[in-house]
Amino acid sequence: MKTPRIIAITIVFLLSCNCFAQEIEFNYIKKSTRKETRSATMAQYSPSIDWKPWYIIGPFDNPDRGGHDIVYAPELNIDLAGTYKGRNGELVSWKSAKFTGWDPINLKQFGNEDLHYEGTAYLYREFHSENKSNIDCNFGSDDGLKLWLNGKLVIDADAYRGMNLADHLITLNIKPGRNTLLAKVTQGVGGWDFQMRPITDHRIEALLEYRLNLDFPTSPEAEHYRVLSIIEPENVVLEVGGIDILDDGRPIIATRRGEVWIIEGAYDDPPFDAKFKLFASGLHEPLGATVKDGALLAVQRSELTRMIDTDGDDEADVFETISDPWGLSGNYHEFAFGPKYDGQGRAWITLNLGFSGPVGSSDAPWRGWAMIVNQDGSLTPVCGGLRSPCGIGRNAAGDMFYTDNQGDWVGTCKLSHLDFGDWHGHPAGNRWYQEAGFDEPNVDTDFKQPAVWFPYGRMGQSISDVVLDDTGGKFGPFENQIFIGDQTNALVMRVFLEKIDGVYQGACFPFRSGLDCGVTRMCFGNDGSMFVGMTNRGWGSVGRRPWGVQRIVYTGVLPFEVKEMRVKPDGFELTFTEPIDPVSAGSLASYEMESFTYLRHKTYGSDEINRKILTIQSAAVSDDGYSVHLTVDGMRLNYVHELKLSGVRNAKGKSLLHDKAYYTLNVIPTE
Repeated sequence: MKTPRIIAITIVFLLSCNCFAQEIEFNYIKKSTRKETRSATMAQYSPSIDWKPWYIIGPFDNPDRGGHDIVYAPELNIDLAGTYKGRNGELVSWKSAKFTGWDPINLKQFGNEDLHYEGTAYLYREFHSENKSNIDCNFGSDDGLKLWLNGKLVIDADAYRGMNLADHLITLNIKPGRNTLLAKVTQGVGGWDFQMRPITDHRIEALLEYRLNLDFPTSPEAEHYRVLSIIEPENVVLEVGGIDILDDGRPIIATRRGEVWIIEGAYDDPPFDAKFKLFASGLHEPLGATVKDGALLAVQRSELTRMIDTDGDDEADVFETISDPWGLSGNYHEFAFGPKYDGQGRAWITLNLGFSGPVGSSDAPWRGWAMIVNQDGSLTPVCGGLRSPCGIGRNAAGDMFYTDNQGDWVGTCKLSHLDFGDWHGHPAGNRWYQEAGFDEPNVDTDFKQPAVWFPYGRMGQSISDVVLDDTGGKFGPFENQIFIGDQTNALVMRVFLEKIDGVYQGACFPFRSGLDCGVTRMCFGNDGSMFVGMTNRGWGSVGRRPWGVQRIVYTGVLPFEVKEMRVKPDGFELTFTEPIDPVSAGSLASYEMESFTYLRHKTYGSDEINRKILTIQSAAVSDDGYSVHLTVDGMRLNYVHELKLSGVRNAKGKSLLHDKAYYTLNVIPTE
């Protein structure tokens, strides 16, 4: 038997503003698989515990959101073979829960969508420990949570809230042998989730992930785009709300906790000697950061602030209020985002609706609007109908776009072009149209179709930032395209846009998944790599960490992808990053296409409706071998056209890295 390879790495972390260093010795034990290597390495740093699968049962009633203290049968006795009366008198039984590792568990696993509101569900798992031990774990839920360890109640939170893993930090007193966990999660509307994660030293985790990703890549994407974690010091909570690059190339990070940090050594590989300098603190949840004319601009909930370092010591000396005419009612959901600059040099912000029960509300001026902040600090209202406009950014032409998240009046996540007087579909902010000098929109006829719909789940679930690839090719073959983050699924997507008869539309594609946490903000560094800022607090996300900063680096290995998808009068033209095999690309069997759309209604989100299989009549490969023209019968306006290209190969016989595209069709050209 081969002796496992052990690599000892000593890392020194410096928090430059406090001038201290901390040594960490990391022993990497390589085995034959990623799982075995992770297990063997982490066994040195945590108790040996055999975690068994989660089981789920439900739904039971949550009448008027009052089910938290109602005792249902699973609380009295755990019998995994038992059957009980659940909601509406239907018989329910335990089944294996769908979950991965320590990611959130979506409790909407009961088939009928009507059962996924105002319900109660239970989760149960066993685990075995070799020894008596204490382990710290985070727990979160959407909404209420009770948790029992070995029959003892350790969490009792009757709450109406979003999923936040940091809501509960519990020390589990584990006995030798068999242990049990029972969780009760009540739900109102919206999400219904539960998450548990043992706490480990995030620096050890990052060192391990770096080595694992080199030895055992988790995805074919890693061959083309590596992901590097920049490790913050132990006492820094890096819940990223804004990120940009200083003139000297260093990233500057604004956090949701109101701090601003400058990172030195962020471009190192491995990036484990990064130093963090505190630039500013005391802000009110900044959800944007832009470097402009030597200063940092950030939107707090109540104002747009300029921060200036006058003496060059990397600490802000001057704080100026640039603009604050918009309103606050105190609602927890009244986020504010920006600023971002358009092609004319104008600063844009977007203002979130409040959230009152199941629907958004505009209880304070300009909530649900996109605004331009003028140089004198006054606001120019641009358009309303926005719900939760987390991302804003420009395309290569300098026009501005925003991202909105699935919810009431928003069937699924979307990217929309912003222009004066537009209405983007949510009626809460309509009360401000006359004050803005526009006619109040007609809710039946004035909805502006998004440039891109993102099919829920397959293309993210809570999209965030908008960033233009203006790196001149340093980030790969997608120059002048847009990248979109997703907060729930911890990934980055890609968008190709085109303008037909004055209307924007285009296609979205998968790009890079598997990041540490929910992606909130992105920007490009001076070397053309992408910095990604992350957080899961209050919103929940997949991934192994609650926050952080990572860097996506193009390896120089060209991915075989659909580079562009353009609409034609009779179908679509696809352009690829590499020459294609004319036989596979010219075969109709290589393609499938369907179209569907979404309901626009007060209900939270929408299913994909009116699905229709479309007939691809021909596939003509271009003379240069880089493009194929698909003739399609039955294209439909205001529908998403889902294209699967599983049979297409490049000239070397390799399949596509991502073989799906989703084109939102608003206009069919005549020529």
